[in-house]
Amino acid sequence: MIVDDASRARVAQAYGTLYNYWLGYAVPAQFSATVPSGIVAPGGEWLAQCPADGQPALAVADIDLDSTDPDIDVALQHARPWRRRARQGLYNDWLVDGDPRSDIRTTF
Repeated sequence: MIVDDASRARVAQAYGTLYNYWLGYAVPAQFSATVPSGIVAPGGEWLAQCPADGQPALAVADIDLDSTDPDIDVALQHARPWRRRARQGLYNDWLVDGDPRSDIRTTF
């Protein structure tokens, strides 16, 4: 697998944007010159990144849940509450019962 590939970092940013969540992007230190490891915010922006100097490092970010930053506003004000309601049974009335295509989730 090739880890020295800037497009993989763009994919991490895209996932953060599409699914409205924070995620960590990690590569071995020797490949940090291309795109260093870091933390992506829900809007796709880098919250923190390690130095691009080939040395081992950690990316650390404070996640302020009371922030008004537009980059994370959708995740905090809309996505998180929706996920919480969905897990509490928001869609239970629409689940299909008795159909093997819906009941057995380990087959294709």
